[in-house]
Amino acid sequence: MKSSGISRREFLGRGLAFGAAAVSAPYIIPSGVLAADGRPGANDRIGIAVIGPGRQGGGLLSSAGGSKLARIVAVADVNLVRARERAAKYKAEVYQDYRKMLERKDIDAVITATPEHWRSLTCIHACQAGKDVYAEKPMTLTIREGDDIGAG
Repeated sequence: MKSSGISRREFLGRGLAFGAAAVSAPYIIPSGVLAADGRPGANDRIGIAVIGPGRQGGGLLSSAGGSKLARIVAVADVNLVRARERAAKYKAEVYQDYRKMLERKDIDAVITATPEHWRSLTCIHACQAGKDVYAEKPMTLTIREGDDIGAG
C-alpha cells in the first residue's frame, strides 16, 4: 500500500525547523512590538498624526504622546521649525503639507488644532483619507462647513 503523506524523516525535519524558529523568535522580533503587562502590542496602539502643533495642539500632542495606547507617527505644520521641535520628542516624521501626511497607512487618527478658518478643511481631508478625527472647537465657522463635514 502506497502512503500519500510525508515521510517520517520529512516530518521530523519540519518539526525541528519549526521548533528552532519558535525558540529564536523572541531574539529576532523587537520587544517593542510584542504585548506585555502594561504595554500593548504594536497592532493595539493607535497611530496618531497632529496637524497644527502650536499652543493648543502642542498640549494635545503631549497628552496623546503620553498614552501607552498611542504612538505619535507624524506632525504637520506650516511652521517647519515648530513641527520639527514637536516631532523630535516622539521621533515622528515632519510634514509641511498635511495632505501628504494623510497618505500614510500607519495613521489611524488625526488631531487637528489649526486656526479656526482652516479647521474644517483639515477635518474633511482627514475623513476622506479614512482617518478618525479629533478637532478642537469650534470645528467649523459656518453651518455650510458643518454640512460639508457631515456634522450637521
